[in-house]
This record gives sequence, C-alpha cells and structure tokens, in this order.
Amino acid sequence: MGKIITMRSTFATTEAAAGAYAAGDEISNDTTAGSVVRATFDLAGFSRGLILGAQLDVTPASSNVVTTAFDVELALFKTANVPAAVGDNVTHPIAAATRALAVGSFRFDDTGWTGPLGTVAAGTSQYQKVPATVVMPLATPALQSVYVGYPFEFKGGEAETLTAVLRALAAWTPLAVVNTFGITLDLLTD
Repeated sequence: MGKIITMRSTFATTEAAAGAYAAGDEISNDTTAGSVVRATFDLAGFSRGLILGAQLDVTPASSNVVTTAFDVELALFKTANVPAAVGDNVTHPIAAATRALAVGSFRFDDTGWTGPLGTVAAGTSQYQKVPATVVMPLATPALQSVYVGYPFEFKGGEAETLTAVLRALAAWTPLAVVNTFGITLDLLTD
C-alpha cells in the first residue's frame, strides 16, 4: 500500500506584468523567459505514483482577488520534458507532441473559486481544488469524468521532480499588483 502525501510550491508574478492576460498566456514569476523559475515538486525517493488532485490558490499583494474569467490550466511534466518558459504574460502555445508528455493536466474554472472560509464572494485570497479528470474533447460542453489519478514513473537517471506550467485559458485581467500562486498536489506514492 502506498502513502498519500501533499506537496506545495509557490511563486509570485511580477508587478510589471500584472496587466491583462490573453488566452494561452503563461502565468509565471518573471517576464524574461530565461529568468522564469517554475513551481517544482521534489519526489526523490519515490519511483512511481498517482497524482490524485491539485489545488491552486491566489493571493494578491493588496485588495481582493479578481476571479472573473480566471480560467487556468495547470499542466505537470517530468522536469526533463517540461516545455521552455516564455515569460509571464506571454503567449505560450504548447505543441501537441509536447502536451502528450504531460503527466497530468488540471483545469480551474472561473466559477469554482472559493475563499478560505467557504465564501464565493471576492476576498483577499481564493482557492480551488479539483480531482484528476478525463477531459472530453467535444465541440459542445460535456461532463468530465473523474479519473483515478494521473500515473507517473521515474526511470533510472531521471530527475525525480515534477514541474508545473500554469496558463490562462481565457482573457484574465487581474489587479496591477503582484499575485502569489500556491500549487498543492495530492499524491499516492509507492
């Protein structure tokens, strides 16, 4: 029987890039691609596991969180397979061949944000937790199926880390302040 563990990683956006994001823009900690440091999860000592769910929380440096149209995708990759960063608030199209290398992908919908005390009204921080799901690629909206988890396995010589890529899925206009993002993963490991 494996162990269920929870891991968390955080990063803050740059104030200069806190303007409007377009669909497909990377959300990261620096506007310069070569200076981006992504959220990573160190799984040294574990050879395989399942990603059961993910939580994303956002806290602005001041005022209330803007969650209107805040649809985002969190894609997780083995660190060796992660696509190169392009910089905060820069279009980041991920090619199909690269997307196929993702260990898992989570979608956070603008209608699912909740405050720390369970409120759905805007507040100083908001979060959303979602299970692993199977996305139905249909032209019309469809229910998503809950999935047992996204499996991963590290083979000899691979870095035992997962790296997160966060992208806007719709136009999102946060306040012109630094936003701190926290990514929490629930994992079943060997």
